[in-house]
Amino acid sequence: MTDPLPDPYDDFWAASRVTPVTQRRLAERLRDHRPEFSPVDPFALPGRYHALRRSADGLDRTFRRRRSSREFRDEPLPAKQLGMVLAALADDETRSYPSAGGLYPLRCYPLLLNVRHELSGRVCRYEPSRHAVQDVAPCPSWAELAPLMGATGTDGPGPQLVLAFVLADEPMVAKYGVRGGRFGLIEAGSAVQSVALRLAAERLGGYLLGGAADTPVLNLLGLAGQPVRLAAALAAGIPD
Repeated sequence: MTDPLPDPYDDFWAASRVTPVTQRRLAERLRDHRPEFSPVDPFALPGRYHALRRSADGLDRTFRRRRSSREFRDEPLPAKQLGMVLAALADDETRSYPSAGGLYPLRCYPLLLNVRHELSGRVCRYEPSRHAVQDVAPCPSWAELAPLMGATGTDGPGPQLVLAFVLADEPMVAKYGVRGGRFGLIEAGSAVQSVALRLAAERLGGYLLGGAADTPVLNLLGLAGQPVRLAAALAAGIPD
């Protein structure tokens, strides 16, 4: 009797999983990569361009303020701003990002590195329906956390906050099949963008951590052995 073929969805996640070993390989690949830039877009057409009107409102200014900030001040993030940032994910009858089938499989775990809050120094779970956080476990210092998150250039004080986004996507895959995996990643991207725009509105900064080690980070969040996947991680705080 032959073994069943691997589920293509699980196979994708296994192939893209990052471990401490593959983190080093990824860092070496990024270091050695020399992209070839062409002054001509290969998809450009020979026809005429028709100009469009630009926006010039408050939302447009927020778009323009958004930056990928990697250097942060050595001071705690005020508790009020922590609440404002997480409010981008709150469930106030509606949410700031869409979810296929209204299933909302995305979860957020804030790591409070340096926040003026009673849970500073702790890993937390965010509950969008209550707009509240729960204590999970002690949070490592940034010096210890940075390697798990695949962060480089960590000589400075580091971010005040890291948001880990996790997909509990079994209901979505059950409804949509493997295509539901795409929907889950779309949802994660939409939620991160909502947070990024709130950061910009608060004149805070942040950047995506694309090389986080999946299993060690899930273990840190208290999710070892749970049917969840690490979707994204975002470092945030007061830009220097």
